[in-house]
Parts: sequence; C-alpha cells; structure tokens
Amino acid sequence: MQTKVQAYVQLADETALKITGNYLDWLSFLTTASRLYKYPYHDQLMIYAQRPDASACAAYELWNGTMHRYIRRGAKGIALLIDRDVPYKLRHVFDISDTNSRAGRNITLWQMKPEYEQPVSESLQASFGDVTESKDFPHLLIDISGYAVEDNLSDYLTELNVVKAGSFLEELDDTSLEAWLKTTLKSSVAFMALSRAGYEPRQYFDREDFSHLFDFNTVEVISVLGAAVSDISEMVIREMGETVKEMEKEEKR
Repeated sequence: MQTKVQAYVQLADETALKITGNYLDWLSFLTTASRLYKYPYHDQLMIYAQRPDASACAAYELWNGTMHRYIRRGAKGIALLIDRDVPYKLRHVFDISDTNSRAGRNITLWQMKPEYEQPVSESLQASFGDVTESKDFPHLLIDISGYAVEDNLSDYLTELNVVKAGSFLEELDDTSLEAWLKTTLKSSVAFMALSRAGYEPRQYFDREDFSHLFDFNTVEVISVLGAAVSDISEMVIREMGETVKEMEKEEKR
C-alpha cells in the first residue's frame, strides 16, 4: 500500500512541476480547477493529474447517499492524498460522469447567463468593492479578482518567503517577490473565475500575463501559489455561484 501511495505522491510532485513549467499547462490546470473550485489545491492537482476532464467530484458515500446516484460498474476512483505528513493516506472520489441516477434525477451545475450579470455584479461588488470603470462583465470579474487578491495576499506572501530557498524566487527582494506573486495570482484567479462563468479567458490573457509563473519551480513554492489561487478564486466563484443559484430558483418559481 505504501508503494502505491508513494507513486501518487510522486505523481502530484511531477504534475506540480509540469504545470508551472509551461503556461499552457497552467491554463489547462486552471480550467479544470475552476470546475472543482470547492476543492483545495492539492485535491485539484490530483484530480487534474488523473482526470483533467472531471466536472463534479464526490466520494462514493455522497453519491450513493445524499445524491441518490450509484457508481457505474468498472468506474475507477480518483485518488486523493490526505495527511501530507508521512505516512500518507489515500481517499477516492468519483466524477459525475462515473455515476447514474437511481430515479432518473438529473444533477445540473449552475450556469452563468447574460441576464444574471447585473445581480451578480452587484453581489460581487458588495463583497469585494466597487468597480467603476469596467467595460463589461468579464472585465468587472477581472477587477473583482484583483481586489480579492489584494485583500488576501499577505498571508501567502509570508508563506512564500519561508519556502522560497532553492527556487528561482530565492534571490528576489521583498518588493519583487510581492510583485511576482501578486501578478501571477491576479491573472490566475481571474482566469479561473472567467472560466467557471462560461467566458473564454484566453481572450483576456496571454503568455505575458503569466511571465513570472516559471520562477515558481519547486514543489514548495508551487504549493503556496496553488493554495493561494485555489483559496482566493473560491471566494469569488462561490459568491458568483450563490447569486446565480438564487436567480435560477426565482426562474423556476
């Protein structure tokens, strides 16, 4: 069992180094992570490594119980690492594509629509701050993501300083380190938010927006970056999702 666990630990480390070694791989990871925004970074990383097309994952007990769905015969679980301190342990989740309904009930994920943009804009600004100059909703979402990064940057910057030895970030002074992290975070959080909202984020970002990504080149600094992107984007996407779900309920009523 330990050998199997170690293989998944190696998979996680190799995947982390791969996604920051090429910005297109990073964008691919962010796209998967945007659908799994309720999961922490390390779980998003493991799901991406094994099932990059996953859209909604849960443990067997949740599918079989609360969700009233069963796992199809032959479906392979997605292994997640728990307890990052040795000895590691594994737990498994299944994507919705691995399940069928017991009673013909469909599970639908919330979807952003043009008619939701105004109420979602108001909700986001109430939570993160007013935006006055955005041309359209995608640009507002980019600005809101920037606000969220500014509000939550300090803790991750402290963590990054602790683990930056041995990475390309090691020789940066405090000002440059903050700028490298902030720039990469703002682009990454906004990319995830746009992706989950159903917009094409590549229309708004290119390689230059992730020019410092490659300096995050050790597992330790990537973990800080990944956790920051995951945590902060979840705040933005959850706020957006809650408003959309309320609008969907209103439409049904």
